[in-house]
Amino acid sequence: MSSSLIVVLGFALGVVSAIFFALYMVPQRVVKLDTLTYLWTIAIGVLLTALVPYLLAGCPQHSSWTERGEALICGVVWALGTMAFSAGITRIGLALATPIKNTTGVLGTLVGLIFFQEWRIVNPLLTLLGSILIVLSAIVIGQTGRDDVSRRSTLVGIFCALMAALCYASYLYPMKLVLASVDFREFTPWMGLGILLTATLAVILRPDRLSVLRRYPLSSFAWSLLGGVAWTLALYAMIGSLHMVGLSISWSLAQLNTIPAVFLGIMVFHEVRWSDQWRKVLLGLLFATLGTVALALAK
Repeated sequence: MSSSLIVVLGFALGVVSAIFFALYMVPQRVVKLDTLTYLWTIAIGVLLTALVPYLLAGCPQHSSWTERGEALICGVVWALGTMAFSAGITRIGLALATPIKNTTGVLGTLVGLIFFQEWRIVNPLLTLLGSILIVLSAIVIGQTGRDDVSRRSTLVGIFCALMAALCYASYLYPMKLVLASVDFREFTPWMGLGILLTATLAVILRPDRLSVLRRYPLSSFAWSLLGGVAWTLALYAMIGSLHMVGLSISWSLAQLNTIPAVFLGIMVFHEVRWSDQWRKVLLGLLFATLGTVALALAK
């Protein structure tokens, strides 16, 4: 496969990951499960989905226990970030929480450029510029938040989304290290196990414990499982993109999930008044487009 075709495929997988990263939180807006219950159900969906390619590959055992532990830690950190993200969505909506969370894009780009020395294979200035433009897109679109949310709830929601951004950037480093020597089909089940253990512990430790699970119909859990499937597919696409174009670019491309998330927030959940906020939305989309072009030129 030619190098140019690899780059194109890497960008395509990055865009696919952005779409699925936007979709995995949608079921929570549909069924309105509480944060911890939704995370717990997502975790089951992630682990079940991850086990399919693992079993089809013949249950590979090429990783060391250290690498498995690092994959577990990735799952723990991601779960903590998703708790924060879900709490942010509950307070300020999908269209506002997603752009704020996506400020993790610059952090992830810096991890790739500095710690993994990807400045040798990409143009670091264009890569950083593209990442910043995508984050600016998130910030601009994030200003289109709902008017019916109290100031206190808004501040808490923004804080939760920022904590999610920090957690999501933090798991990148150990993930990149493990994936350098471990196949994604072996890595993902261990990460899924870390997510499930964290979510289960959080559910057990809360005051109402498992009794809260009886509040919801089975259909709600089925929708939530689909959220776990969507996230796992997004992770697979991002890993493929990472191998082809590098972490600094693939992570920034994944943050383009702002676009489908805001589209859903406007058209489906009516979280943003298009007639009042269309200028900010279009400006944010322009920044996202320019950022993507800069990333393409960087490679």
